[in-house]
Amino acid sequence: MALRQYRPDTHPYENSLPKEKQATYQTYQASNPHKERLKELLFFVNIVLFSIITVMAAYIYLSFQIPVFIAFLMAIVTGFIGLRLVQALMRRKYKQIKQKKRRK
Repeated sequence: MALRQYRPDTHPYENSLPKEKQATYQTYQASNPHKERLKELLFFVNIVLFSIITVMAAYIYLSFQIPVFIAFLMAIVTGFIGLRLVQALMRRKYKQIKQKKRRK
């Protein structure tokens, strides 16, 4: 029995779009791969900081004999606030370093 020869047909939506509107390969590439990697790294650093702050806060709240559910809720809020404080301090420090470089 002969196998059917597979021929990929052109998709109908390709014919309906003009060539100018079709996306090229370059549009799917990241414009700056180093910047993309830095964003990914900072995303995971934020997760790590939030986790560490949350665990430490939960331990402290539980050591004060606060009920478990309330302690974990307070720890999550504390972790979020702590993460925002660390981010604000890092932005301020980055701006100070940037200004010092401009003065030189």
